[in-house]
Amino acid sequence: MGNQASGRHRKTTRDHLYAWYQTSLVGRRLRQQIIDELDVQLERLFGYHTLFLGVPPGMSIKDLAHSQTKLVANLDGELVDGAQTVVCTDEGLPFGTESIDTVIVFHALEVSSDPHQTLREIHRILVPNGNLLIIGFNPSSLFGLGWLCGRFIVPAKWRGLSLERLPRLTDWLSLLNFQVARPRHKLVLRPLGKGVLFRWMARLDDWLIDHQVPLGGAFVLHAKKQVGAGIKGLQRRRSRPRLVPIPVSRPVVGSKTHPQRTSSPFNENS
Repeated sequence: MGNQASGRHRKTTRDHLYAWYQTSLVGRRLRQQIIDELDVQLERLFGYHTLFLGVPPGMSIKDLAHSQTKLVANLDGELVDGAQTVVCTDEGLPFGTESIDTVIVFHALEVSSDPHQTLREIHRILVPNGNLLIIGFNPSSLFGLGWLCGRFIVPAKWRGLSLERLPRLTDWLSLLNFQVARPRHKLVLRPLGKGVLFRWMARLDDWLIDHQVPLGGAFVLHAKKQVGAGIKGLQRRRSRPRLVPIPVSRPVVGSKTHPQRTSSPFNENS
């Protein structure tokens, strides 16, 4: 009977990640940091349609995004408070081209089977000058190194978690003609313990975040979709007419620049 239960639903890396956000003290702290950052970021972004990819359980987005329609795309159809659920994969989003104003990616690139295709789909559905917010883990940090070690210690949980360095992620976005802002680092110092030590380290972590110390364990990255800026400029440069130099003979020193006009015999008065 236990085998039948495990066969009905086998936990994926996404399930383990969401469970960590719910049960771990560090996970709950990071989730609140992300909510606070999204609340600030989305306060400046307006649009009719906002799409969330990969929202963990327990996160209410009812008052998070200031848009008329809030959509959540996931594969299992789990309901999220304050949004409409759309059952689909991250690599194949069932939305029209240039139909979404803002996309929030919550670790979706790190658990996707094809993160490049996910980014291409996001670029396709975003309107011109649309906004993209990416939440992810930073492998170039002590916290990120812990996740990478966890892939070998507990491979059943974290084998499907693929972390990308921020410079490489920025390059991917630049190739898709996104304008990328400076990332906002979170969880710079991972608190330890449960009592006084945890609270003391949490206050120190808040200070580091307020002063934007880099190399945080997680980040929130804002990118804006640019439409044809670089391509059009390149086409204009290529189509600009080129001036072809024409060789002109130089006058010889001492020669007359203008020929003298001779009288015609037909004009002489006889």
